[in-house]
Amino acid sequence: MKIRTTFFVFLGILFLSFETSNQDQENFDWLLGKWTRVNDKPGNATFENWSKKSSLEYIGLGCTLADKDTVFKEHMRLYKNKSQWVFEVVGVNPKPTNFLVTNISTDSFVCENPENDFPKKIKYFKQGKSLIAHISAETQKIEFQFINSTQ
Repeated sequence: MKIRTTFFVFLGILFLSFETSNQDQENFDWLLGKWTRVNDKPGNATFENWSKKSSLEYIGLGCTLADKDTVFKEHMRLYKNKSQWVFEVVGVNPKPTNFLVTNISTDSFVCENPENDFPKKIKYFKQGKSLIAHISAETQKIEFQFINSTQ
């Protein structure tokens, strides 16, 4: 009887440690802040602002200014829908475009939507104090390099 009880206690501890490590890995707090693009076209200024609404939802706003005029604006949302994280983009297409998050680590994530024309894949990751975003499809790739302007 003691062996059985010990076994179930061990299984419970193992399960709880697995759940805790998964929750830690699904923390996108490294994305938070006001980011300024450093590799923009001359005359343009691109920004992304990320905030945390809850442990299951992050809100982003991206915009590009050309000579103080807004030439591009998108609303982004990174949220957990049941067991799947979703990266939603609003403002580029007539309807929201969803990308399923296919890979998460402690300081990066990859999301994909093979049905979307461009991009089909989006990758965000921290590199030192910089935030890097790659958007790509087949042969085309654009890199966004940001620094945190709130630090």
